[in-house]
Amino acid sequence: METIYLDELFLLDLVVDYFLLLGTAKVCALPYRRGRFLAGAALGAVWNCLGLLPGLTWLICPAMRPVLGLAMTLIAFGGERRLWRCYGYFLGLSALFGGTVYAACLFRGGSALRLDMRVLALAFAVCWAGISFLYRGAGRAAPRRLRQMTVERRGRRVSLRALEDTGNGLVDPITGLAAFVAEAEAVRGLFSPADAAYLRAPPTEAALHIPGARLIPYAGVEGKSGLLLAFRPDRVTVDGRERRDLIAAVSPGRLGPDGSYDAVL
Repeated sequence: METIYLDELFLLDLVVDYFLLLGTAKVCALPYRRGRFLAGAALGAVWNCLGLLPGLTWLICPAMRPVLGLAMTLIAFGGERRLWRCYGYFLGLSALFGGTVYAACLFRGGSALRLDMRVLALAFAVCWAGISFLYRGAGRAAPRRLRQMTVERRGRRVSLRALEDTGNGLVDPITGLAAFVAEAEAVRGLFSPADAAYLRAPPTEAALHIPGARLIPYAGVEGKSGLLLAFRPDRVTVDGRERRDLIAAVSPGRLGPDGSYDAVL
């Protein structure tokens, strides 16, 4: 009979659940609210540990898994407009990860309760690749949706036509906020003439001259990567609804081939 240590099981569940919530946020292009993700992961870890105690085994029966998943989703993503979408992706990512771990354990002849970092790393890599592939396919098939945005900075204001791109996973690594990308010409009105002159300069140079600007890394679908100039607007609205979870990134070139939009949300 195998001995199970609750402290080890708790830490393992905590790490796994945290990265599953983090992965869900990445796939859904949501800001990284790490405190809320940690709270949701802690609930999952405590729940699974309690389910091993006599009289509480009903907590880990298959019928209770969706209930736990919903509770964790509410903690991590409560308040988001597409909460049920987050819930569905979290369940899908969890199922894919669990199946991968189980298959890896069977292959190695071990137990799902005795995992090493190689098994976890393999499982995360496989489930991330699978979800990303399916998600990109769904994004290509989805109809194009344009949103009306207003951006304010230091008393200046511009209006943008933003393409809602569900595959946009650009995030500011400092604040964890999601980033929308706007063409340099479209946001020129937010800057003084002297600062606006640097919007088309290399991002590393522009960040040195524009007050409050910084750099955020990006990676394209074709493997391209680099840095974008970014700034925190004073106020952003999307279709008249204020958004406090967004930061602006600047693209020096055109975003759309037909000029129907000048920002990507």
